[in-house]
Amino acid sequence: MRAADAERRILRRWTIAAFAVVLLATLGVAATYTALFAAKDIRLRGSHPIPRAEILSLAHVNDRSNVFHLDASVVERRLEGDPRILEARVTTALPDGLNIDIVQRLPVAVVGTPRALVGADGVVIGPADDTVDLPALIAPDGGPVGAGALATAAATAGALDPTLRRAVDVVVVTPDGGLEVRLAAGFSASFGDGSELDAKAASLAALLAWIQERDVTVVSADLTVPGSPTAQLQAGSTAVPIS
Repeated sequence: MRAADAERRILRRWTIAAFAVVLLATLGVAATYTALFAAKDIRLRGSHPIPRAEILSLAHVNDRSNVFHLDASVVERRLEGDPRILEARVTTALPDGLNIDIVQRLPVAVVGTPRALVGADGVVIGPADDTVDLPALIAPDGGPVGAGALATAAATAGALDPTLRRAVDVVVVTPDGGLEVRLAAGFSASFGDGSELDAKAASLAALLAWIQERDVTVVSADLTVPGSPTAQLQAGSTAVPIS
């Protein structure tokens, strides 16, 4: 009899202990949904022109958002769905901190009519105003570059540094994928295909410096092999290596 009573007492203690554990766990989970974890400290970082209120609206977060249960990757995807945003990184700092880092997608060219801004990755960012001075991406007939060639044309414009970009009027993509850069100086430079764009851009910058130093007029240039560029001069149409 005493053994049975002892067993019942032990069972009762374990039952109470188990109930207490479940109760504490339930209360703990419930606490994560309280105002303690509301995002009262939201910090936006990064250089971009998008207003704070618009960023928060795109992210679907506000000062009542629950930091504990926030899925940062979902918020990042929402933000990166806006073409003005190249990259978003969202982190939380319990109990009430939310950090949003934004990297802006910078325009490198314009395309179409009316003109639209384009990033170096070929993503159309939005309308361009009349003051924008960036290369236009076009087809050989002067119309806008096709969707299939947009990424290559944009990457070409993106390879140019800001100073060099201002010296370029248009980037033309031919049907076979060839690239031609037409400059404000009045001549065109052939880039060949879309390989080694950074090297070809550097070669173009060297060519422009060479033209200024020699005070010559160039009719056309071939930068297909960036290590061995040539220019066709107006006087005598002589091919000249650029060094």
